[in-house]
Amino acid sequence: MGAALGCVVTLLLASCSDYPVEVDTVDQLTGVSSDFAGRTVEFKGDGTFTAEGLDKAEVGAECSGIADRQQGTLSLLGSYGEVTFDGVDCEDMKLAFHGSPSSFVACFTRDMTSGGCTDEFSREKG
Repeated sequence: MGAALGCVVTLLLASCSDYPVEVDTVDQLTGVSSDFAGRTVEFKGDGTFTAEGLDKAEVGAECSGIADRQQGTLSLLGSYGEVTFDGVDCEDMKLAFHGSPSSFVACFTRDMTSGGCTDEFSREKG
């Protein structure tokens, strides 16, 4: 009860992104997700994605050559996905999922133990 209440209070203040959530199918991700800065990632049903603005995000600082190649593939592995950017030097990048099964955020990270990260992308509804 206390954890759930803490999550509700946290959700009101920011997001409840410190709780890993399982994402088992690409359908759960398919569509456009965005962060508060307006960067977007469009996840497609075939396991690929295209993005805009990642070169200005934390992931851009960690991946050499990302400015021109913001696309790649994603393989789901439960509470995270293995990410490969086309033509970009970016080893060990993951996409972590946090929140709840019905409302989760995704973030690019190399540190799976941090319990979240900056540049959290939420799926746009509608």
